[in-house]
Amino acid sequence: MLSLIEILPIILRVVQLAPQLESALRLGQLDTALKLAPDLIPLLRQIGKAKFPGISDQLAHVAGAQSLFDMTTVKWIQISLNLLGANPKLVVDGDYGPATKAAVTKFQSEHGLVVDGWAGDATQNKLRDALAALQH
Repeated sequence: MLSLIEILPIILRVVQLAPQLESALRLGQLDTALKLAPDLIPLLRQIGKAKFPGISDQLAHVAGAQSLFDMTTVKWIQISLNLLGANPKLVVDGDYGPATKAAVTKFQSEHGLVVDGWAGDATQNKLRDALAALQH
């Protein structure tokens, strides 16, 4: 376990790079952005694994980054799940908290997806399909 003195520079870099990481996430270019800060990958992977224990090592850093920096996508996920009947309704706040994770887990289970609680590409694509089916 790292001490606060050891982790403080990493925290400061994360704060400094937050706008670039958020933008890179929206553009699907997180790995490219992290080439500028490769020391953040283990920290983001640790966050992803802690928040989503069933997630693969290859996706853990993306899940960690999304849950921290991509409020726009998290809000879209929350709105989508609400439109699809999430019960209880999710607060649309951009926080990937326990209620959002539980709703994502339920959605994944009901739609034959890998159940890890993280709304990655496969889950988001299935959400889009389910929303499109509502319109027909």
